[in-house]
Amino acid sequence: MTLIDIFNDRYEHIGTEDKKEAHRRGSWHRTFSALAVHPRNRLVFLQKKAPGRYSFDRPDNADITVGGHYHAGESIPDGVREVHEELGLETSYAELHPLGLRQTATTLAPDYIEREFQHWHLLPLQGDLEDIPFADAEVTGLVGIDLDDAIRLAEGTTTTIPARYATRTDLAVSYAEGRLTRDELVPSYLGLDQLYLRLFVAADRFCAGQRRHLFW
Repeated sequence: MTLIDIFNDRYEHIGTEDKKEAHRRGSWHRTFSALAVHPRNRLVFLQKKAPGRYSFDRPDNADITVGGHYHAGESIPDGVREVHEELGLETSYAELHPLGLRQTATTLAPDYIEREFQHWHLLPLQGDLEDIPFADAEVTGLVGIDLDDAIRLAEGTTTTIPARYATRTDLAVSYAEGRLTRDELVPSYLGLDQLYLRLFVAADRFCAGQRRHLFW
């Protein structure tokens, strides 16, 4: 059982709850998320998640690089542990660039309701795809894409872009060139508040040297 803090819709703490129960009941809770960006090479990295880890069918989309729930009692900076757990990288919260808070609610399945206060960040990386030692069972691969291509894909001016894939099978990781299509992105992140586009634009501003007002 994993306990998480729960809140009302005004982000006021009202107690704790088991994570599975929080999703079943649709309780408001908070999450940590980060988009990894290579500022010099103008690359962003997306994550491919392992199938069969949810009570509903989750397609093999190219998701945001890092994401997870805060445990009960954790502070906002404590969420940086997700970077180590999912990517295998030792990073301090001071190295991240907070983007802001996204309040979102969606029903993914009858027993899985997401009502989240999402704390978003940019995670600057200097290494290449081969330098990310991801080993979490939840992560089966990473996708590196050019930032300008990523923006065009998110805004819909193109439907496919070049991509470099890192894919984990058992204990080995293989690397290959390929293509990423718009259909492989999380549909809800393309619609509504256009989360992919907003994150990629924030990364573009960051690569240009901007450090304030990066995100909505």
